[in-house]
Amino acid sequence: MGLFDIFSLNKEKVDCSNFKNEADIYPENSISVVMTQSENGMPATGWVDMGYVEYKFKRCCPFNLQFTVEIPEDNDELDYGTVEDYLVEELKKGCVTHPVSRVATDFGFIMDVYVDDAEFASKKLTEMFEDENKIVEFGCGFNKDPNWKEYKRIIKNLG
Repeated sequence: MGLFDIFSLNKEKVDCSNFKNEADIYPENSISVVMTQSENGMPATGWVDMGYVEYKFKRCCPFNLQFTVEIPEDNDELDYGTVEDYLVEELKKGCVTHPVSRVATDFGFIMDVYVDDAEFASKKLTEMFEDENKIVEFGCGFNKDPNWKEYKRIIKNLG
């Protein structure tokens, strides 16, 4: 054992080349409901999936997508869950996709998702954004975040 090996004693080595074949590629969900305030001071709710706190494949899914979704006030047919499922299922067609949080805003919601394949995600999001028949208007920030710093920030704000 070398001098610096002590720092990696408890860290499990993860092979990202075959992680898609692992049985535990998606951890068991552990949803925590969050009460917060919107930008206008109105009560708002959200959720964070605490099942990702000890997720061992974080480095294999290093891209954070932060969706901002606008849902018109006069739309009684569209709910947050439907929109979330739409975005996640489209990305799952070519990416390992981890939705980790969602919070309501004055205009709709913000949702954070981690994926493994930036190229596929970028192409799919462009395709979805340009689709004249898309179910909702959305924007998406795209950041390389191999240490899941955004997720850690979200968790930290819970307590």
